[in-house]
Amino acid sequence: MKNFELTEGIELESDLNTEYFDRLSKLGRQATFEAGQYVFHQGETARSVFVLTDGSLKTTRSDEKGHDTLLKIHQIGSLVGLSTLRPKATRDANCIAVQSSIARRFGRAEFLKLMRMDGELGILLVQLLLKRQQLLHSRVSDATGLSVEQRLARVLVQMHLELDASRDVSGQLFLRISHEELAALVFSRRQYVTAILRRFSAGGLIENKRQQISILDVERLAEVISR
Repeated sequence: MKNFELTEGIELESDLNTEYFDRLSKLGRQATFEAGQYVFHQGETARSVFVLTDGSLKTTRSDEKGHDTLLKIHQIGSLVGLSTLRPKATRDANCIAVQSSIARRFGRAEFLKLMRMDGELGILLVQLLLKRQQLLHSRVSDATGLSVEQRLARVLVQMHLELDASRDVSGQLFLRISHEELAALVFSRRQYVTAILRRFSAGGLIENKRQQISILDVERLAEVISR
């Protein structure tokens, strides 16, 4: 895209660089998940760390009323389930397969051993956790500094470039996400998000289908963020 710079809240890099992705993809044990299958549940004992090698996963957090908030959509190269590394850890979120996915599973002791043997991996994890904290702060800051329309455009651009982008049989890029999940990401209500998506669709920026959004003009969508 011309003349477009992503801000700190937009994450374009995988958790793992090519070297560590290739290395960890050969270790651990393979785990496969069908679309909609839970990888783990909030509140259960955390025993495994996962390296996502194919597909996409999402993490959500449930409140006491059973309402879910989308925290992150994980792409290939993501490290998932790092709460396992805490002493006597329990899961602080749910993890669900967005589509058929494959990961490498590492037990807690196994992953800690890898970290002790490779100090660079430990540094990578510290940097990753700090980056995720920064992204969360950026989302909270956006909630007060940007309009819902701007926040939604920003998330769509981010996802188009990095997260849950897949190609259908025609070769067109689309995003698999519901209006409720988008609303959670931008700290808004579903009906507001739906109305904005309709405007984006009418303006030729996106094509909006059930749990599937095609980005038709990413440059014009990016311009919405800086209005």
